[in-house]
Order: sequence, then structure tokens, then C-alpha cells
Amino acid sequence: MLKRNQLHQYQTNMIEKAKTTPNMALFMEMGTGKTVTALTIIAEQFKGKTLVVAPKRIAESVWDTEVANWEHLHHLKVSKVLGTEKQRLAALQEKADIYIINIENIVWLTGVIDMLVFTNIILDESQRWKDPSTKRFKAIKKHLKGFQRRLILTGTPTTQGLPDLWSQVGILDLGERLETSLTRFRDMYMIPDQMNRHTRVVYSWKLKPGADLILKQKISDIAFSLKAKDYLELPECTNVYHSIFFDPQVRKQYDKFRKDMVTEVKGETITAATAATLANRLLQFTSGAIYNEEGETREIHRAKLEFLAEMLEGSGTPTLVFYHFKHSLQRLRLQFPEAVVLDNDNLEAWKSGKIRLLLAHPQSWGAGVNLQCNSGDTAQIVWWDLPWSSESYSQGNARIFRQGQVKPVIIHHLTMYNSIDELVVKALAGKISVQNILLDALKMP
Repeated sequence: MLKRNQLHQYQTNMIEKAKTTPNMALFMEMGTGKTVTALTIIAEQFKGKTLVVAPKRIAESVWDTEVANWEHLHHLKVSKVLGTEKQRLAALQEKADIYIINIENIVWLTGVIDMLVFTNIILDESQRWKDPSTKRFKAIKKHLKGFQRRLILTGTPTTQGLPDLWSQVGILDLGERLETSLTRFRDMYMIPDQMNRHTRVVYSWKLKPGADLILKQKISDIAFSLKAKDYLELPECTNVYHSIFFDPQVRKQYDKFRKDMVTEVKGETITAATAATLANRLLQFTSGAIYNEEGETREIHRAKLEFLAEMLEGSGTPTLVFYHFKHSLQRLRLQFPEAVVLDNDNLEAWKSGKIRLLLAHPQSWGAGVNLQCNSGDTAQIVWWDLPWSSESYSQGNARIFRQGQVKPVIIHHLTMYNSIDELVVKALAGKISVQNILLDALKMP
């Protein structure tokens, strides 16, 4: 159980700043703890009920997990307004401090409840609200005045440039700083970039010279950015563990497979004769696909793919993804066409920052090769498939986190909640043995 005094100084600074800044943007890079920072602000400063609007995967697993992990947040009651309409309505009736809903259902929410029941609102991954023409933006805009406190959170606020800030900042100050309409904002700060010469219809806009400095100055009192180069308090290497939830039907299928050692995937029967075989097949399952008896790939779910896509959206951080199964590589390449598979010919391109997403097998590239990348503010490693071998794991991490790496390294672990992934994480941390994994895989509730 983590304690409040374990928060980093930069998080404490943000929390203190919130005392005098009721409506605030936390532009904090992934891995810096923006969720627990926001939760601490809720716990210590917010009154009444708080509505959190987040992407589906984050709404499902991130906020309540952080509440459970920190001692000073344990008193907060969380209700997740997710699932079927009946389940969402029931969740709204629960007595709670925080109500979490996914972005896709915010239009529905504004139609079934008086939004004044919520005293505060937090928009997680606020870059999803950059387009003021969307139904969700229009649905929430008319209720903004009714919230006493408004927070927005993201590590990538300007995925397509500073103009993305207009709607996000407007959520906080109702147009006070960057004009009350998009038309006035463009007139003030932008000029046409591409337009039809005959009809004069503008296809795209760009900032006027010097407008970027003006915009940053105008929002400097309510928007606070935290990048790796700013937080020297952090250790050089930060481990982040992501819990990802199965969809309910896939959850049932996983539990049944673990119990019965047999499952059906798209009409085909797949079995596991021994505990060792079952453990290996369960790791395939959590990855999202499994081999049938003929060695052919059968996809089961896309939870990790969707999570990684959300994680990388708008991010320019160089990212090395370690995979184990061949079907993981196949599916990653289909999901991310821009991804590059590591080989000797593209090593220098990676080191110089020309490759955003690199895929590698830890047993092929886990020793000897130097993959330091200092082109961005950070470099990050993602363990898509978790390895059995602690040597493969430590050697893989050491490809980047080693002498000569100047920029901080963040190591992400994608784990399916209440699955064999969590057992492997414990084994890699030296808390349990591989033998215990094989035994626990058979009896895990």
C-alpha cells in the first residue's frame, strides 16, 4: 500500500497549485502519475460528487485501481457508470464520491440525468475533446458553468498543434483566455494554410507568426505542463504497470479455460494437457490470440491492441515494444503499419529518433545490442508479452536503460487484470517462482 508521502515533489507542487486554481489543466506525460495527482486533489480539495469522463479502457481499470493502491485515497467511493444501460443507471444510483463514465456515453448521460448532481468534472485524455463540432463536446458544453471545479488531464494536449488547445482551455475558462468562439480564435491567432482558390473555402489553418508564444502566455496561469526534462526528482527509470480488463464474455472464456484446460475459439477446440502447457496458452490468451492444434493463429480479443493504440495516440515518444509470440508480431504490425521490426539496418535510425515505434523479440535482441535513444524527452519500453525468464526481462530493459542513456526511461507492462500476466510480473520481481506460477495458474480465482 502506497502512502501520500511517496508522491513525488512535482506531484505535491501540482496539488498545492490546485488550491488556488479551481479550473486547471494537468498536461502530464504518461508515467508521471497524473491520475493519482488528480485523485489527491479530489480527496483533499473537492466537495460533492465528481464526474470523471475517460476513454473506455481507462474508465474500466485505471481510476479505481489507483484508489485501491494508495492509502490516503482509500476512503473514496468509486462508481463506474459502464456496461449496459441498466447497469449504468444502477451505477448512477449508488452513493459515491466519484462517478466514472466512458467518453462514448457522455451524450447519453446528459440526456438521462440532471448534470447539476455533479459538483465537479474531470476530463481524462482531454485531447479527445479538441474538436468542438463533436456531439460529446456540444453535449457537455452547455453544462460547464454548473461545475464548481473543472480539471482536464492529458500527456498529449496538442497532437496536431497548438490550435488543439482552444476547446480544451475553453472547457476550463469558458472562453475567457482564447476567445468564446472558434471563429474569433482563428481571426485572432490563425491564417489559412490550404484553401480552394475559387471558392475560398479553407481546408486547414496555421498559426500567425508569434502566436504560439502568445497562446502559451495566455494559458500559463491555468495549464501546467510536465515533461521528463522538468522532473529531475524522478528516478532515471520508472516502472508502470497497466491493468487491462477483459470484456465480460472473454473473461468467462479465460476463467473456463484455466479451470477446464480446454476452450473453443471460433468453433475449434484448443486443449492444454499439462500445467506448463496451460500456462503458456494462457499467456497467449492474454496477448489476444492463440495457436490452434495446427499452429494457426486464432484471435480472441483486442484489449491490449486497443490499450496500446490509446497509449500511443499523439505521442512522439520513441517506443520499443517487446513481444514473444509470432502472432503478437503479426497483430502489432497490422494494428500499427508505421511500426518497424528491429534489425541491424535500422539501429541507427532508431537511435536518432527517426523511428517512433520499434518491435523486437527479447531473446533475439535482449543482449549485446545498444538501443539507447536520446532524441526525445524520454524513451519508453512496452512489454506486450511478458517473458518467463527474468534474464530476458532484465537484459531487454538494459538495451535502453544503461550507461550512456541520458533521457529518462519509462518501462510499461501490459497486464490483463486477474490473469497469469500478474503472476509473471510477480515472478519477474522475484516475489514468486515459475513453479508457483504453474501451480497458481490452475487455482487462481
